[in-house]
Amino acid sequence: MRVVSMKLENVDYAVANHLARIEMNRPQVLNALSKGMFRDLRNALRLATENRDARVVEITGAGTAFSAGLDVREVGGFKSRAEAKEFVYGLVKPFWDQLFKCEKPVISLVDGPAYGAGAEIALASDIVIASTESTFAFSGGRVGALCCMSGIIGPSLMNGRKLVEMNLTGTPLNASEATNYGLVNYSVPREELTGTLEKIIREIMHVSPISNSSFKRIRKTDLSKTKMETGYRELLRTITSKDFREGSSAFVAKRPPEYYR
Repeated sequence: MRVVSMKLENVDYAVANHLARIEMNRPQVLNALSKGMFRDLRNALRLATENRDARVVEITGAGTAFSAGLDVREVGGFKSRAEAKEFVYGLVKPFWDQLFKCEKPVISLVDGPAYGAGAEIALASDIVIASTESTFAFSGGRVGALCCMSGIIGPSLMNGRKLVEMNLTGTPLNASEATNYGLVNYSVPREELTGTLEKIIREIMHVSPISNSSFKRIRKTDLSKTKMETGYRELLRTITSKDFREGSSAFVAKRPPEYYR
């Protein structure tokens, strides 16, 4: 059995038993998605995509969270529109491009909060296994940002009206609710996460990898160029707005934002 292990600055990457495991590793900030995290996730996904021994890809988070979403403390104060544009098109877009490029089954293993872009990573995965302690929220708007990817891929995966409500209110769902609305496949007690993952991987191994990659190619046709361009353009609009400055400042100060004053 060949084992590959690599520790990037923000992500741990390993391949064993045909599983490429990508673990977001910033537990001290609930695996918030910093510039470095987006870069490392993209690189780990590229490695997993190119590794012939890896048949399945797992994405998970270290510590008590999957991911709290965008690292507002780091990216809440762009000095210029050019800096914000580089963040969107130089880091965020390449990460999503790499995730959607992966033709291997991608499984998110969630144990704890999955908020903002963290919830979107789960949503964009092929299969989501969550502990009953997990919560999910498309909460970008609460800090004046945007969960743009949920608006692109969400309608084909979730109950449409609930998806809209989650974005317009930022209100979280527990794991059971997330399962009912189509965001999660399996909600299980924490101690059953690994067993459930292993069971699904065994089932995947009975299916042709060519068949799975072809199925994913069909799914990818939903990602129209127009939708993707609109999503990134609107993300840039939000993170260069006064609302994002107010939302990120309020987040750091631990006070409610004042968007409507």
